[in-house]
Parts: sequence; structure tokens; C-alpha cells
Amino acid sequence: MGRNAIRIVIVLATFSVLGILLIQFFFLKNTADLNETRFHDDAAQALKNVARHLIEYNDKIRERKANASLLPEVEQISNNYYVVNVNEEINPQLLEHFLIKEFTRFNLSLDFQYAIYDCESKKMVYGISLTGKKDSLKRQQFHPKQKTACDQDDELFDAHYKSMSDRKNVSSLPTCEKYTYYFGVYFPNRSKYYSNNIHAWYIVNGILFIVILFFSYTLYVILKQRQLSEVQKNFINNLTHEFKTPIASIDLSARVLADPAIVHQPKRLEKYSAIIGEQTQRLSLQVEKVLQMASIEKKKLQLEKQEIDLTEFLHKCIEEFKNGQNGNDYNIALFTPSGSVSIQADAFHFCNIIYNILDNSFKYCDDKPEVTIRAEQLKGTVQISFADQGIGIPRQYRKKIFDRFFRVPTGNIHNVKGFGLGLDYVKKIAEGHGWKIQVSENSPKGSIFTLIIPE
Repeated sequence: MGRNAIRIVIVLATFSVLGILLIQFFFLKNTADLNETRFHDDAAQALKNVARHLIEYNDKIRERKANASLLPEVEQISNNYYVVNVNEEINPQLLEHFLIKEFTRFNLSLDFQYAIYDCESKKMVYGISLTGKKDSLKRQQFHPKQKTACDQDDELFDAHYKSMSDRKNVSSLPTCEKYTYYFGVYFPNRSKYYSNNIHAWYIVNGILFIVILFFSYTLYVILKQRQLSEVQKNFINNLTHEFKTPIASIDLSARVLADPAIVHQPKRLEKYSAIIGEQTQRLSLQVEKVLQMASIEKKKLQLEKQEIDLTEFLHKCIEEFKNGQNGNDYNIALFTPSGSVSIQADAFHFCNIIYNILDNSFKYCDDKPEVTIRAEQLKGTVQISFADQGIGIPRQYRKKIFDRFFRVPTGNIHNVKGFGLGLDYVKKIAEGHGWKIQVSENSPKGSIFTLIIPE
């Protein structure tokens, strides 16, 4: 899949997810608004019925005809507080009974508080909190023999609410100056009503969230595969470039040596024979590096640690590295502690770490390579820093350079040979020893690789 195709897929996927989220938000908001309206309508209708029952009861006990002017009024003071005007005195026992009855009928299974306005004290009194659970509401309802509603009410209140007159406590519910004979009802936990009504939406949201997670993971896999594809492509390009040069040199030298007249030119014969030997050795080293990394990946790294004198070992590794540079002009400065410093390390792999870091410092340098190696003891650790004067490493690539096959992008220019395996090897060997490897900027130019070895 091409870069543009991946971008189009990502853009479309992003808009799709955003579209789904917007639609979901719209439906949730619409559901919340509908529940708000439904709750208000149900609560208002239930409270009207309660007030109507109270008026009918008063008409019955006073043996009067229904007064059309005594119509109940329900006013919503806040989201969860309602005031109901009855225009007559209110019996608290009767009010509680009808509230429970009507709330159960409209399925308003919520905790609520009610209070009645007292004209004398000008306060809300009989402030009672009742549970809204269905089973509790049912327990407070009564089931006598079949009688008229008003007869049933009379007997119920006489039997079950004799102590109500002793509960004239002051309520904290606010008053309303608009009415004289009214009661107030407060729903402290109205959110339960919404949660019960949008239960299905919770399930839908959960499924949508899982879908979005899978969708995001799919995009991550696509991007990761794209990145791995580019890394693989760069590795193959570098591998081809690295192998073609020595192969071409060996092929050219072999054709020169195939000329029978070459035997009469011993210096030329020696020169091309040396070229074949050098290029064969170079090719062999590249193949060995690839096989070595594959071996480390396939099986657990086995380290043969031994006690090493750091100063002596660094001098030895640097001398061996210099011998393999074929007379190239460079400068390596080494600074070590005055006393003896010993560490536990695998000599072969530790030496390869030094080779790889020095090799990178030399390859990525436009001028005469200069590397300063400094070993010192700091805060319970031995730190070995390699400061070069090369082209440096951009900040955004400093963490990635230790990834396998990764090389700092240079476009189509391949003026630096390599597979992107050296620093990956360095990191794996360092971690196998329990060490850390860090890279930082070297002012005014270049990079500093620091190997941190716990004592």
C-alpha cells in the first residue's frame, strides 16, 4: 500500500470515527432531552393527580360539590423541585399516601422529600424523606376490602397515621410566595431516573467503545506494517549496496587476473590479488554481522563474563581498531581514571561494542574523524563516553537509532555504508550485561554515546 493510500485510509477512518462519535453524542443528547421532558411531564401529572385527590377528599368530608375554581397548579421551581398549589388546607397523612400511590403509578421510583407550607410560621413543615424503591413504596400502600376511594382513605389514615401530627418538623425546602396553600416535592437523586431509562445506551456505548478500540488498533497495525515495510526496503537497499561494491571489485580483479599476460606484471598481480583478499574479507564481515544479529535474536544471549581491567582493555581495543583502518587519517584520545578500575564483562562482546561505536563515529564524519573516549567513576557507576565531531544525530531520531535496521534518513543518497545493525547490537549486548547506553548532543557538533556500567 502506497504512502498516499495510507494517508487517505487514515483520513477516512478518522472522519468515520468522528462521525460515529458525533452521531452517538446526538442520540445521547436527544435521549437525555426526551428523558428530561418525560420526567417533568410524569412528575407534573402525578403531582396534579395528588392535588386533585386532595381536593376531592376535602369536598367529600365537607359534603360540598366540586369547585371548578380549585384546580391544582404545578410549578417547577428547579430541575428537581416542584411546588403544587391546592388552594385548601392539606392533610399531611393524606398527602404522603397519595404521593406514594401516584409515583408508583407513573413508575417514578426515586427517593423524594415533601413538605407543606405552614401559613402561621411561614415555613415548610412536615419535611419527610421517603425512599423511592418499588418494594418500599408497595409496603407503604394498603389493600383493604373493596370500598370507595374516599372511604378507604378515611380508614387508612385513622389506622396508620395517628402519629403524623407529632411530626411537624421544619423542612429545609424553599418556600414560594406565589401561593398560600401548597406543598413542595424535592427529588434529591433524579439522576437515577435517567440511568434507568438509558441503560440500553450504556451497552451501545460500550460496544461502540470496543469497536473504536479495535479500529484504532487496526490503524496502528497498518502504520506499523508500513513502517516495517520501509525499514525492510531500506535494509534491502543497503544490503544490495554493501554487497555489490565488493562483488564488483572481486569480479573486476578476477577478470584482470584471468589475462595470461598478468604473470609478466608481478606488481599488478599482487595488487589485484590484495584487492580480492580485502573485498572478500569485507564481504565476509558483512555476512558475519547479519548472521550474528540473527543468532542473537533466535536464542538467548549467552555471556561469558570475566573480570576486566578497564584501562588496559580500552587501550587494547583501540589499538586493534586502529590496525583495521588501513592507514586512514583519524585521531582517538583516551582518558581513564588514575587508579585501577575493574568491571565484569564478556570480553568479546564488550570489544565489539567499542568497535561499533567507533565505527559509527568514523563513518558519520565529514572531516577528519576525532573521538574522545573518557572513562570515569560517577555515583556508583563506571561511565564510558565516546564524544565525536561528526555530523550529529537529530533529536527526533536519537531513540530510534538503537532499533534494528534503522538509519537516519538521507533520501536516496547512500554515501555511508551499513545495514543499521551496529547500534542495535550495542544496545542488546549492553542490556544483556545490565548496562545502559545513552546518546546526547556534543557541542558544537557531533554526538556523545555514554555507556553506563553499575559497579
